[in-house]
Order: sequence, then structure tokens, then C-alpha cells
Amino acid sequence: MLKPSEISMSLSSDRLSIIARRILDVLDDALRTASTDLDCSYSRGTLAWARIKNALLQMSQAGEYPWLTVKHSGNDLVLGIGSESVRFFLDDHEQPKKLRVLNPTNAEAKQLQLFKDDAHSEFLWRFIIERAATDDDEHQVYFVGYEAHAEREGALLAEWRYNNEDVRTLVATDEYIPAAAELEPIELSPRDEEMAEGEDDEAVGDTDRDI
Repeated sequence: MLKPSEISMSLSSDRLSIIARRILDVLDDALRTASTDLDCSYSRGTLAWARIKNALLQMSQAGEYPWLTVKHSGNDLVLGIGSESVRFFLDDHEQPKKLRVLNPTNAEAKQLQLFKDDAHSEFLWRFIIERAATDDDEHQVYFVGYEAHAEREGALLAEWRYNNEDVRTLVATDEYIPAAAELEPIELSPRDEEMAEGEDDEAVGDTDRDI
């Protein structure tokens, strides 16, 4: 399975993670709000969807991320990540139930047509939010690419899953290895055993206080 970044440089893991993190924060807050005895799966689902949509609108309009734009601001919200058009759904990323996951709205189809020379219009890019089935599970956010206008089976072409435990690491971009630095020799002298033991006891005491 391809990664979205292998298809489009606009869809880097860093960018997708920023959006996915925001989606999960808003989802958690919405579900806590809609946890009364007057709520049901419908009220929880609609509240979560509306809040996520408005949060993504605010993110794109704030200007903090120049690569994130709004291509269509209706209920069928179409975001721009770089040149790529993106929508979001609460669904199953492998077997989506919502019709519009695999079939673009008129607004999205227009955006795909407008940017077909700069973007990958043969893909339908989606954030798919999968809510946890139980309290012991965790919500999942996938970013996937489906074949545009494809049948419901076999349409998944690219997949990325948000992992909150991912840690950024520094990677060398060339083969240059700095030379080892030469340090001045250190002069060592014998220590009195009783003094050493006293210093060790103080160190243990400091550690206990920190804990």
C-alpha cells in the first residue's frame, strides 16, 4: 500500500499529523459534551462532525499553516493541503458506508477539475475518523486515497494512519562525519572514602526529595 506522501509531496506526514491531532482533540471534547442521558448515537455523531468541520475551517482561516486552505466552505467542506483537495468523514476507511466517500460532490468535482494539472485528480483524498468501539479502545484517524469514481471494492490506493506515539528524529542528509574534538586531559586525585560516602548519601537524599 502506498503512502500519500509517495504520491504527492503536499501530503507529508507532518502536515497530516497536525490535522489529525486537531481532529482527535475536537472529537474527544464533543463526545464528552454529548455524554448525557439525553444523547444518542445520532446526537453524538452530528455534534462531533459539526465541530470537526468548524475546527478545520478555523485552522485553515487562521493562516498559521500556509499550506492549508479552504476550497469549498459548504457542508461538503473541501480543504486544500497544498494543491490536493481533501474531505473528511466519520466512517470505516476499508469499507466506507457513506456514498460520498467514494463519489465526489459537485463542489469537489469542480475543484478536482480546476486543479487537475497541479494535483492528482485521479485520487479522492479523505481523512477517515473511526470512533472507538469501546471505552478501552482508541479513536483512529486515517488519511487515505481512493480511486476517483471507482466501484466500492478495491478503491483504496494509499493509506496513512495517525500515530500519537510517533517521535521525530534527526536524520543526516549527507555523508559528512565531523572530526572528533580533542579535549584537555583531566587531572584526577584520590578522594577520601568517608567524604565520598557522605556525598553519596546526600545525592540519594536529593533524589528522594525529587520523587
